[in-house]
Amino acid sequence: MILDDLKARIARIEGRTKRFTAAGEPQPAPWTLGLDHLDDALPQHALPYDACHDFTPLIKTDVPQVAGFIFALLQRLPEEHRRRGPIVWCQTAFNCREYGRVYAPGLLGSSFSPDSFIFVSVPKERDLALVLEECVRVPRLAAVVGEGPAPDFTASRRLTLAAQESHVPCLILNTSNSLGASAAATRWRIAPIAGPPDREDPEGPGLAAWSITLARARGGNAALNPTLASPLKAAWNHETHTFHLVSPFRPGTALESQTAYGQIQQSGQS
Repeated sequence: MILDDLKARIARIEGRTKRFTAAGEPQPAPWTLGLDHLDDALPQHALPYDACHDFTPLIKTDVPQVAGFIFALLQRLPEEHRRRGPIVWCQTAFNCREYGRVYAPGLLGSSFSPDSFIFVSVPKERDLALVLEECVRVPRLAAVVGEGPAPDFTASRRLTLAAQESHVPCLILNTSNSLGASAAATRWRIAPIAGPPDREDPEGPGLAAWSITLARARGGNAALNPTLASPLKAAWNHETHTFHLVSPFRPGTALESQTAYGQIQQSGQS
């Protein structure tokens, strides 16, 4: 009994306990990547809503591409959660000058409309964490994104506590390229790669693709993390709003199956 009690305490500290809701209240649909390799390594096999998630590019010039990955991930939000309200995207003034603003009309090619977002400009970088915390505390939001330097441990802890109260996830696009101490539930290292060709436009630039590393998943199963040995390469299908593994055998192709030895899609070439 003493051993079971100690295991239960450790599980609570590491955040591996199951989330319970009030009687009769429906459980929220899981927010998954759709890649079994990564979902299995996450707590409860999905990204937690009541948490903070950190996304860091390998190099600073990859910030726009990592922003694209976050947009793809936001499109994976279940519809019932997206109906809660808009997504707030907070960007520092420096990032706006360095990388530009999000092009709202470009959202029409996704599952979002421009009125699905509220874009906030933060003049001073030191105020970003405070602005994010005030936004996360608003329960009628689908998600909050912060583009700028990553909050320190104390600020990230406050963001996590705020997310636990409102069940509004906070996604940090860490443009400082620094991996200091953080209370974020998951931490990711993202880099753009050459994606497979788009079947509808074979001569075009191809599908968006990234090299993904799950650096940490608090409460997840580290033994099932496929990125511990090498990053996982995945492409985004903008029509089905799903991620697909990029084949390591034939550059520029995607895998139909998520299994390690899945069938390779036909590239359309004879």
